[in-house]
Amino acid sequence: MSATPADVSPDVLSETLEVASRLVGSPLVAAGKPFPGSRRTLVVRATDSTGRSFVLKRYLTDEGQEAYAREAAALEALAGVAPTPTLVAECHDPRLVVMADLGDGPHLADALLGEDADRATDTLSQWATALAGLHRAGHHVRDAFEAGVQLRSSAQVELDHLPGHLAEAVSEWTRLAAAMDVAVPDGTFDVLASVPARFRVDASSLSAADMCPDNNLVGDAGLVLLDFEFALWRPIAWDAAYLRVPWPRCWCAWSLEASAARLALDRWRDAVAVEWPDVRGADFDLDLATEAWAWLAGSWCLAGLVDGERAPDNPVKPMPRMPDRILRFLRTAAAGLALPELADVALQLARAVETRYAAADVPLAPAFTRGSDDPLTSRRGHHR
Repeated sequence: MSATPADVSPDVLSETLEVASRLVGSPLVAAGKPFPGSRRTLVVRATDSTGRSFVLKRYLTDEGQEAYAREAAALEALAGVAPTPTLVAECHDPRLVVMADLGDGPHLADALLGEDADRATDTLSQWATALAGLHRAGHHVRDAFEAGVQLRSSAQVELDHLPGHLAEAVSEWTRLAAAMDVAVPDGTFDVLASVPARFRVDASSLSAADMCPDNNLVGDAGLVLLDFEFALWRPIAWDAAYLRVPWPRCWCAWSLEASAARLALDRWRDAVAVEWPDVRGADFDLDLATEAWAWLAGSWCLAGLVDGERAPDNPVKPMPRMPDRILRFLRTAAAGLALPELADVALQLARAVETRYAAADVPLAPAFTRGSDDPLTSRRGHHR
């Protein structure tokens, strides 16, 4: 779940509790400290005198209005049709949502960073099952989601921002290739802007977008996806490709054991095929989404290295080395299954990153490397 800055003003916390109390009609008190982490939001658990527990999420930054609009609209549209947090109340000034408290529990990142390969494999499949449930339910709520976003926004909001990101990647990769001394003809990366038009299977749904391994909660009833502040409408292949890149925008971006990733992807495919039978066919756009993610995420990560940005150290959130992640992105893109025009330049860039930054393979998630007597972990196969 998105979390909160450790140095949040006591006044901001007090005001948040006061507003939430009015919304639910009962005085609320904070139950423990705000969740640590992001500076975008303040997230705190609160209880009333009867023992009811809520999670309050306040959006703090200039981008907060759009984040609030997306999350509140998504939770409202999905209520009763998908396993998501229940939206109890909301306020647009200050921007705040009050959700029913799902309690404490582990998430997928805990499993991947743990010591049990079977648990990691099972939780990964639970994540894929929850994703499929979101896609099947979200497919039917586009109008409600779009109307909800626009109702809560003061300006027009683009439901899917990936086409814009892909267009930006054209010029960014031109810059990065030059910085890496990889000569490319003019217009080499123009194909990235055409990716949205290349999707062949009409299979789109509401997506939480920010579905990193720690943005979920595993409970007795299964895994629940959290954090819809970046919710959008897009082809479902973009989300399924998280299992193949993997985790393009996330800190917990370790490699996945090959058979565990295949099992999760098969679970997802079996579930969504009820709604979209074409996901089983050769025309399904999973390769396209995988390679496009590799180019997008690769540009974001390599830009940080080229521009001298230092990746923050966070012992609570151990992550692979950034050069290793970039190398994996470029090797994935070099497969050229969907974007063959870029396969050769991806290979050249991969060699340049490997040489300049001493990049190597991204290690498997720790759960798949511990307990070597387990037959699953002993194979130590990387996925893509």
